[in-house]
Amino acid sequence: MKRNDPDSPLPPLCRGARVRMSPLGRERHPKYGDREGLIVGQGSPSSWRIKFDDRKTIQAIHQDYLERVPRSTSSAQSAEAMTERHCDASSNP
Repeated sequence: MKRNDPDSPLPPLCRGARVRMSPLGRERHPKYGDREGLIVGQGSPSSWRIKFDDRKTIQAIHQDYLERVPRSTSSAQSAEAMTERHCDASSNP
């Protein structure tokens, strides 16, 4: 599946994925704005622990407030492919 199509859905959230605040998240928490970060773990069943790029601390954020960051470069696509494999492996019991 090619990721160049802007209408193709992004894979679900998982540890290691790059994320940003979704429109709903920016509406509910405007202080986070357009920050991007990395998922470092899962909080409750409906939240993820995020390490934002410009922050030192880790923040738990509800999954509805997050969206994956689309990648466009070839090196980023290979990194995303590795993340997808990690996500698939970590979801298996």
